[in-house]
Amino acid sequence: MKRRKLLALLLASAMAMSMAACGNGGTPTESSDSSSQAESDEAPSSDEGSESAPPDEGSAAAGDGTYENKVIMGNTTDLTGDFRYPGWGTSSVGASDQDIGRLTIGYGTQEVAEDGNLVWNDTAVKSHTETENEDGTATFTVEINEGLTFSDGTPITAKNYLVRALAFSSPVAMEAGHPGMAGNAFIGFDEFHAYTGEEAEGTSKEFAGVRLLSDYSYSVTVSSDYYPYYFAYTYAGLDPYPMGLFLGEGVDIADDGNGAYLTGNFYEKDGDSFVKAKEIEENRYDLTKYPFSGPYVVSDWDASTKQATLTLNPEFKGNYEGQTPSIETIVYVKLIQETQLEELTSGGTDILGGVTGGKDTTAALAVVDGENFSEVHYQRAGYGKIQFDCDFGPTMFQEVRQAIAYLLNRTEFCQTLTGGYGVVVDGPYSPDLGPWKAVQDDVELIDYSFSPETAKALLEQGGWIYNSKGEDFVEGADGVDAVRYKKLTAEEANALDGANKTYASVSNTDGVTYETVEIGGEYYMPLAINWFGSTPNEVTDLISTTLANSSDLAAAGMVIRSTTGDFNKLLGEIYREPSYGYNGVPTYGMYNLATGFSALTNLDTSYQWSHDPAWFTNSSNKLYDPYDLDFPYDLKGEKLSYEAAVEASGDKLGMDYLSMAMVYNAATEDEFNQWYMGYVERWNELMPDIPLYSNYYYDVFNSKIENFHTSPFRGPAAALLYANVKGF
Repeated sequence: MKRRKLLALLLASAMAMSMAACGNGGTPTESSDSSSQAESDEAPSSDEGSESAPPDEGSAAAGDGTYENKVIMGNTTDLTGDFRYPGWGTSSVGASDQDIGRLTIGYGTQEVAEDGNLVWNDTAVKSHTETENEDGTATFTVEINEGLTFSDGTPITAKNYLVRALAFSSPVAMEAGHPGMAGNAFIGFDEFHAYTGEEAEGTSKEFAGVRLLSDYSYSVTVSSDYYPYYFAYTYAGLDPYPMGLFLGEGVDIADDGNGAYLTGNFYEKDGDSFVKAKEIEENRYDLTKYPFSGPYVVSDWDASTKQATLTLNPEFKGNYEGQTPSIETIVYVKLIQETQLEELTSGGTDILGGVTGGKDTTAALAVVDGENFSEVHYQRAGYGKIQFDCDFGPTMFQEVRQAIAYLLNRTEFCQTLTGGYGVVVDGPYSPDLGPWKAVQDDVELIDYSFSPETAKALLEQGGWIYNSKGEDFVEGADGVDAVRYKKLTAEEANALDGANKTYASVSNTDGVTYETVEIGGEYYMPLAINWFGSTPNEVTDLISTTLANSSDLAAAGMVIRSTTGDFNKLLGEIYREPSYGYNGVPTYGMYNLATGFSALTNLDTSYQWSHDPAWFTNSSNKLYDPYDLDFPYDLKGEKLSYEAAVEASGDKLGMDYLSMAMVYNAATEDEFNQWYMGYVERWNELMPDIPLYSNYYYDVFNSKIENFHTSPFRGPAAALLYANVKGF
């Protein structure tokens, strides 16, 4: 059965967005790079809500009378009303919606600390244990503190922590548009997932691996397929939600000793459809029916102006450090990048978060005087990038991806884009995460400094030596022979159901179409890259001028054809998702977007590089390392040390092996770091992405806000929990 990893949902739990779903198994968050603040895109909107009354007009009197106890903040991405469970378990989650989620979802059993580590939340958790069982499984038992309540005063119990795992492991949730794989790491998942309301062979209404032990305790038992695991404690990381939000009305959670199950009419059908599916789907955007668990509640939501008003949740007892907010009202607005600085200086917003880029940063810093406006800055935990599809077309070949890296002067690109407020990185790391700090002096990475001659040499070594007639490539030719061609092996020609046999360039504005040609039964592929870039986007524009239309690229015998569109369309092409506009035909091999490391657990990329088709949706790059064919990873086999695996493989460890062993073989921090270093080195060699820039983020804010400290792992929304308005 096709599965997705639990880690993505645990990550989202820690980020207080939600215990969001089975996304890309710990994949770093992919995002648009079209603005300083965009971290992804969109979903439908909702009607306004009224969870609690807005603050009365005299609220400022509680302070020194100078300011109202209110902060206005915003983002250049749209608020959509998708606040209850941002993203609905997908990889495309709007940054603004995430911010609202961080402010309104609380009491997760684990939360992200300021250094990026996931820690137990003592405010919510009374005790927790991990027990290794004789059958290779592991049971995590958690006791919740009594006295926690939602914003309406109703008690938070163990049922509220289990509701998402149960509801979103069911076929009902799948009909409501959710992946339905929330508890896939727990024993009994397959049987529970298959249950439709009627007993049948291979199904069970009881989820054996999810236990309701008492009103304030629960346990989850992890399958031996997912244990041992370096981040094993995260399996018990759950957020509390109102029961009705994910179950609809009239449904309860019970446990008779064999596993938790859902009572009432949860599985009721109308014909072939689950009645509850529609109710659950509608609840996603309902901000009035159910209470909130976080430090704030949504007291008003205007879908037409994309503005949300949040007010203090007086029931909230604090985050993992016991921190509670003092700012009474937060107004979240839609910002326009071109006018956001004017909004700051005129009072239209009090915070510009994540300002980056040369002109924007310089202009924003010009208003910082320490008296009226202040700033805090840090290097982004992530980077903008070119991303490749690696299962068809020219970009399936390592030498092509490497050649593109050598044909782009990344140092100049970074300087131009960031105005000096950024640096170039060479792999999947953040300088602020512990594992990179541990290995940075020992890791050996290829230096992809600008070198057109190296690019040409690589292409020739890779067999890109022909023209469209199967003759020798001649630099400077025109028409279809302006690019190099490669003679494909039978396996290469048949890749992705023969997509390479019909591969052709698109966006042929010059009247020349490059396409695979058949000569004497052999297929020759053109070195023409179809690139999809989001727009409007200065990164897309800069790639066009510095790479796609460069004379060095043309001289190397390569062409890059550009197509632009919105970010949802880009995601549709990457994930080959019809609901996002994908037409069923793989077309593009190159994209530009961004990635981020929101927590230490984001370094887990297991299952992203698997050759198993069941895990295809976990890989945004679709890269299958040939080393893994010769020395595959066996999850149930012997857990070799790094040194032993290197020796057994002949020093040829593939991406799947390295990423799996990093979290399933490592038992200590040193072992994890060693596997991680090997992973980064192999990644750097294969170049599934080209990191372009890791920019510095500047959070510029009105100096009326005190104790406002952001970091790579604590953004402006989370930082407001610790901040206060002067005089309050």
